[in-house]
Amino acid sequence: MILYFTTVDSLGQTKEFSWWFTTLEFALDVLSHLSSTGRTIIYARLVDNGHHTDLPLDAFDGEIISSSIHQLEVEWQQVLGQSITGENGSFIHLK
Repeated sequence: MILYFTTVDSLGQTKEFSWWFTTLEFALDVLSHLSSTGRTIIYARLVDNGHHTDLPLDAFDGEIISSSIHQLEVEWQQVLGQSITGENGSFIHLK
């Protein structure tokens, strides 16, 4: 995946970047870290397998994002591993 982004530094200078990342979490953490150092992100786009996604700039507030994504993944795995009761009363195992 390639991350294209543009920042403005404290002197008002605009810089454009493109980096190749192997994980979404790392790419998002990089943008958030840049925001925490005083740079303003004015454009961010992920391109992966020919598809692009414009990223919401307000999400990059300097906080690490990967830990929240990991926690969400753990919660989903727990939910998907639970048994639930179907409409006819039978148990359905989600896994």
